[in-house]
Amino acid sequence: MSDKIRLALVVIVILVIVVGVFSDVADAAHTPAWRRTRTRTRTTTSAPTSTIQTTTTTSSNTGYSDTFPAVNPAILGTCPPEVHDRYYVIGPDGRKYRTWHPVTVPIDPNNPAKGTCTFAHEHGDNPQQGSFTDLPAFGYAAKVAGMVEEIAAHAGFKVFYKPKRGDGLGNNAEWRIVVHQGTAGARRLVQSLHSIQINIVDGAGRVTKVNLMASTGNLNPKCGPRVGDRIIPDEECVSRGLFYEVWYFSVRVGAGNINGARFFAAPGIAVYNPMTYMKVGDLSKVYPICSVVEGLPFGDPRSFFLGNQRAVEHPDFGWGNTGSSTFWTDAYGNEVSTSCDPTRCIRQVVPSGYYAWFDDDSVFDWPWIDLPLGAPGGN
Repeated sequence: MSDKIRLALVVIVILVIVVGVFSDVADAAHTPAWRRTRTRTRTTTSAPTSTIQTTTTTSSNTGYSDTFPAVNPAILGTCPPEVHDRYYVIGPDGRKYRTWHPVTVPIDPNNPAKGTCTFAHEHGDNPQQGSFTDLPAFGYAAKVAGMVEEIAAHAGFKVFYKPKRGDGLGNNAEWRIVVHQGTAGARRLVQSLHSIQINIVDGAGRVTKVNLMASTGNLNPKCGPRVGDRIIPDEECVSRGLFYEVWYFSVRVGAGNINGARFFAAPGIAVYNPMTYMKVGDLSKVYPICSVVEGLPFGDPRSFFLGNQRAVEHPDFGWGNTGSSTFWTDAYGNEVSTSCDPTRCIRQVVPSGYYAWFDDDSVFDWPWIDLPLGAPGGN
């Protein structure tokens, strides 16, 4: 296929996507307002600060565990495993976890002459921005829940950051959301629980920090009747150019006065260019969208469908904490009344005596579709 023909196909695909987004907006007009707003995020590639830990081992086969597993070589790109292994943190439970890293990194930070390499996956926004100086331990809640298979699917961890600016209700909150969401595999068709970490600093300086395995509801083939909150494009959608995928998380932490919780959130985590689609009636397989639409092999870097154009729909944050600002829950946000420790429970932070609800519409702006700033492979 000539470059001119391929360029024409890409232009057609983008036009189809835009039409599909407008179709989604039309559909959204019939849903409650909290379902509709999209918060744009841009993937950054700036270098992380020195709080990233650096391994001291020289062998990529040394020191792996269920919280720090070896990764699929396909997502390493041009980087050797030992370069990827440099990016880790120690979690609240004292275990070693992988964390965020830029897409392109130095092969040896102490020897610039060795140049750089590029990973074939990305994790979204740099989490160390604004008020947030820490790095997330990817999969800590999954470990507490005993769901370490999520940790092994490393490329699915994504970060969204929104700086402090108006939200329409005067809260002026700054927030960061870390979720596990991938569009390459079939497991998302049957797995409703995924990890989500939410950090918020509002205009008054109140700090919220929650981490749990949250439900994304039932599977909903996108072009079928609305029966669930994990909406994935199906075969009919692909034929109609409707590729948009979104999972609506239900976040309830502790026992309080906001929807029965101390803290509540309902973010929709969306992907404009998912890598695969499903076929109704078959939950065992998914199929590459790029093969159908562009005639390209799965994960081809020339494809539009790389799973790297994402957004947060309408986070809907709510507070109703009548107790202490710090408390323990299990991995699913259910409050525990007895003493606990970080290997079995998660320590949550929610402002005490604060009662509020706001829909963060602050960065609802055009274009919703960002330029592809991520990397191919396993997103």
